[in-house]
Amino acid sequence: MTTLTIFANFFIDTEERFLRMCDSFLSFKDISAEKWVINVRGRNTERTIDFLRKHLGDKLISYNLHSKQGWFYDSRLMLKDINSDYILVWMEDQINLAGTTLLDKIISEMKEKDLDYMFYTCWHKGFLRDRYQGVPFTAGVNLDSFLHTAENNPTIQSNRGGSFLIAFPSIQKNSFFKKIINTDDPIPRRWPKETPFDFEKRPKAIHWLPIKVALPKQELFASIDDDNGCEGYCLQARGLYPIREGRKTYAIIKRPRYRIFLSYLKAQIKKDKQLIIFFL
Repeated sequence: MTTLTIFANFFIDTEERFLRMCDSFLSFKDISAEKWVINVRGRNTERTIDFLRKHLGDKLISYNLHSKQGWFYDSRLMLKDINSDYILVWMEDQINLAGTTLLDKIISEMKEKDLDYMFYTCWHKGFLRDRYQGVPFTAGVNLDSFLHTAENNPTIQSNRGGSFLIAFPSIQKNSFFKKIINTDDPIPRRWPKETPFDFEKRPKAIHWLPIKVALPKQELFASIDDDNGCEGYCLQARGLYPIREGRKTYAIIKRPRYRIFLSYLKAQIKKDKQLIIFFL
């Protein structure tokens, strides 16, 4: 039997985000997950937890963490409640289109083949698979798979659009997921500590390779309002989700890199006062 945990550490601060979270949840709530380990930040925290508790009961392990140390620090505090084979990293703006029976089969097959990672969205009319042209796949029943290595990475990145090595909306082996959460990478961070965006690993971050990658054979989830560079891809563009308000850019504006570096340097000096001598 394959065990699964749904993990989320999200910010639900507006009515629209709350409604999208509800719709996303309802689209895959029947997945065979033993636990939902969820941290909620923002003005709708209690409302979100109440909604999830109503549907999940004891399956929900909820947190209300919003520390000054940031998203990764808070996520690390949640790891003690995750001991399943695989983790589905939930984003509240994604809707499941494939049904939960197929998701369950995919996760079981990932365990059977000992795969590390699968990106579950941005199908883009098959473009998700096109990103890996030139790399031989091993065919499976519900998914295909391949080994992403430093040697075949140039081939992958030469395809149209290239590919992040690790994306946030994904299904991951427990050990692989925890390695990402527990590793300070990159240093200095590209994004503010309050955000999860450094979870994703850029195409040149080959120190994360090799990765045993699963590729879905059909569309599983789709974004509500983000075309992700493929015109007409999102659910609103397809007429499959109501447009209650226009798309907003929710990302926190990135701090200048020198400020991120100075913050990192200050923290290191606190740990090791010998560094002061080096910089004098």
